[in-house]
Amino acid sequence: MVPRFALIPALALAWLVPLPGTVFAAVQEPAPACASALWLAPLAATPEAGDAVRAAAAADAPAWLTAELTDACSGEVFALADFAGKTAYVEAMATWCPPCRDQLARVKDAAARIPEEERGDVVFVVLSSEVGLPREDLAAYAADNAFPFVFAVMPAEMLRAMADDLGREVAVPPAMPHLIIAPDGTVGELRTGNTAPDDLLVLLEEAARPAAA
Repeated sequence: MVPRFALIPALALAWLVPLPGTVFAAVQEPAPACASALWLAPLAATPEAGDAVRAAAAADAPAWLTAELTDACSGEVFALADFAGKTAYVEAMATWCPPCRDQLARVKDAAARIPEEERGDVVFVVLSSEVGLPREDLAAYAADNAFPFVFAVMPAEMLRAMADDLGREVAVPPAMPHLIIAPDGTVGELRTGNTAPDDLLVLLEEAARPAAA
């Protein structure tokens, strides 16, 4: 005969270990929200406004600014030109690139220092140059590293256009190519190498200032 007290831990273990094919609702967690919703939700709510901005920018802006992109997390379609009126930090990277991850960690640090009431005015867009990468893989990379930015895979045509316009460094992920687009659409210089959080905040502030008359 099995002692009665021996059944207690056995029953407790049976309760904790689910049978094959069963899942406890108590341990199920909802899918994490997309960090990109901060900037993309307003675009999705008024798609005609985004179309108008994109059409207005098409005449003067480089082709890559109006190229169609798909948010890795939500699947929302957007273009860099849609963020007219905001300061946009744009970084080209690859998921296999350690220097890219290090630079994005610095960007995350800088973003966390922006006052909450101003965070909607500064957009952080990360573009993978791995043109064939499934967006789900890029979304997993962003989630695994807790990077709260807009992530998208660049179409090959966009990557070529950026390289033609900005220089080939934009297609070299370990160079950590990044740039800032001012609210008026002015494209800043392509920078390479790491940028410290303090320096990045200064660059964002300078880009946000209205151009002198």
